[in-house]
Amino acid sequence: MKRIYEYACENGHRKDALTDYETVSVPCECGKAAFRALSAPAIKLEGWSGSFPGAANKFDRRHRDKLKAEQKANS
Repeated sequence: MKRIYEYACENGHRKDALTDYETVSVPCECGKAAFRALSAPAIKLEGWSGSFPGAANKFDRRHRDKLKAEQKANS
């Protein structure tokens, strides 16, 4: 299975490549070998709460808002 990994060469160039897990190095733009580098994952936190956004959270929030609106309309 192929995944996106970040690679870095000794000249400081960094690149992302879609490679197999077993691939340790890829050719760099400068002609040297770029080896797999550890990098931090991209994580987006939701506003001030610090909770992780997701489809379930969005559905739950819309559902609660819809219920409140219906209750208000019925009262």
